[in-house]
Amino acid sequence: MTRVQNTKEQSRFTPNKDSLSSTETNSDLVQLDPTQRSVKKLTDQGEYTRALNLLSDHTTDTELLNSRGVCLLRLGKFAAAISPLRMAALNLGTMQVHQHIGTHIKVNFATALFFGGFPAGGLSTLSEFEHADDDPGATILRKQARLWEQRMNLLQRLFWKLSLEPSVEPLPPEYPVGQFVWDVKATK
Repeated sequence: MTRVQNTKEQSRFTPNKDSLSSTETNSDLVQLDPTQRSVKKLTDQGEYTRALNLLSDHTTDTELLNSRGVCLLRLGKFAAAISPLRMAALNLGTMQVHQHIGTHIKVNFATALFFGGFPAGGLSTLSEFEHADDDPGATILRKQARLWEQRMNLLQRLFWKLSLEPSVEPLPPEYPVGQFVWDVKATK
């Protein structure tokens, strides 16, 4: 795995200091494992590539897979984010979304599918689980889907209604998408 130099990478999204959680305490960081603590420190600084380099792609830990996927989402690499988020979100035996994982992981997976070239799959995944209406990430994704539909011409909209992927792709929002586990804990 290649390590990134100590320079700040070009990211689509750099957090602004005002958007970082002011409710974070040292006890919040203690609950994270050492890798997650390191990743959090880097992502708080907008260092998504460096954080990604800390995360193994050979793990089965759902939150570490989620963190890997969110780093890729925030770097604008939506198609690449599908793989780690699929491993975290899907029961590979049945290809159904796990019901026991956090809503944030399910929404992140749906987001990766939607912006990664499979918009119908993303919206279908979003509709499969409970509590998606309460999640801010799900709200953002639905809003982006409405904006995407508005950009379609009549023929593209017809294809979409017939469950055929239209040629126009959804545009990702100009703000960060994806939630880390510490983002969820900060909002509760």
